[in-house]
Amino acid sequence: MGGGIGSMSAPDILAIGRGSIVAPAGCGKTESIVRAVARNDGKPALVLTHTNAGVCALRSRMVRAKVATTKPRVTTLDGWCLQLVSSYPELSGLRPDLSAIQYPALREAAIRAVSSGALDAILRASYSRVIVDEYQDCTSPQHRLVVALADRLPCCVLGDPLQRIFDWAGPLPDWDAEVLTTFPLVATLDDPWRWIAEGEEDFGRWILSIGGGLERGQGVDLTTAPVNLVWKKAVDEEQQKSAEAEAMAELAGLAPSTALIVGSSLDAASRVEFAKTYDGVQVVERADMPELAAAADKIGSEKELKRVIEVLRFARTVMSGIDKAFVDRLNDLASGREAPAEDSERIFLTARHGATFGNLARMLECWHKTPGWFVYRPDLLNVMMDGMRRTAEDGDLKASVLEVREAKRSKGRHIPALGIGSTLLLKGLEAERVIILDAGSMNACNAYVALSRASRSVTVISKNPVIGLV
Repeated sequence: MGGGIGSMSAPDILAIGRGSIVAPAGCGKTESIVRAVARNDGKPALVLTHTNAGVCALRSRMVRAKVATTKPRVTTLDGWCLQLVSSYPELSGLRPDLSAIQYPALREAAIRAVSSGALDAILRASYSRVIVDEYQDCTSPQHRLVVALADRLPCCVLGDPLQRIFDWAGPLPDWDAEVLTTFPLVATLDDPWRWIAEGEEDFGRWILSIGGGLERGQGVDLTTAPVNLVWKKAVDEEQQKSAEAEAMAELAGLAPSTALIVGSSLDAASRVEFAKTYDGVQVVERADMPELAAAADKIGSEKELKRVIEVLRFARTVMSGIDKAFVDRLNDLASGREAPAEDSERIFLTARHGATFGNLARMLECWHKTPGWFVYRPDLLNVMMDGMRRTAEDGDLKASVLEVREAKRSKGRHIPALGIGSTLLLKGLEAERVIILDAGSMNACNAYVALSRASRSVTVISKNPVIGLV
């Protein structure tokens, strides 16, 4: 992954009043955005994308390029909608419930607020222009929102139709008939800069070459891939587990600075189980972190020892070390049969005798730092601890936790050096090495997104060598 602003030739986004740029994976789309924001003077540019991972990737690239933090306002489309609607509930006709956000209603409320014209002066005073990344994933309501913004501010959208994997979220605008007629095509980027920067141009050109076959429904034949791609055959669960273990051992031998593991899109529990199995792997979470509200509700509704037990249950879902032996040890401590020997045990007794949210946060923090333990769901843990720290003893823990979650959503989250997620959660990211755990279940767009995350090498596990046919 290169740093700084490169010398690639690309259209000047700042010169585009209203238009689009088509950019396949790794062809300089993010770099084009960074270069434009770096040169943007005056009011900040509003840079919108779809996922927290995408926000994090954009911000990280801007930090490496030393772009002043005042130049962009980077957030997700839904995050921006939430902030807008929360600020103008009367105008938008909606007061969002943070515990159960209804995103279709949120998007329609944002469209009403922007289209009313009442915010025109505020929008023009706040932003110099709008730049929308990953535009292929805009739903029809999101497209209508961006069009409303484009009627008020200069607007450039960037995307790649082959990476459309948000189609489950609702109808998408037709790329040719709606997107390109509203935002005329300015340029198509076609140089594999991601791979050129790593000295792997041939690998990059192969990645770009598979797009046509995937679009025609022919899939991609992994046996034609360059040496950067390793295919591991797995026809049953036993071979799958063996191939996963082999791939992880090989990854450890390569010692990459960054790696991504693409897990099942439909089975989030399997991704968590994988992270629990292999030390060092951390889960890339959904932005709404659905388990978080339920855990905070249970913890907040209990008192004294029962509250500590609920925290213990939560901790077992986010970190290693809290195994049966440790729980048995805590039971002995609680009954007075044993004396504490470690900080992780002493802090438990402190929390047990005074189960305030502050003490519980300190207990989780201590366990987090215990040598030999590993946090494989750091986002859940950090939001819970922050929520506890800001909650008074008679306060609402769930409300505090949800406020922290939304604040982090708008800022984007840290992406681990070795992370596991679905294509949906990893799209927009790149890493030196990638492992795809169940490539045979992927359709054309998901296969393309997964394969194109790797800048140096990718390991694919599947039953057959032709993928992307689902």
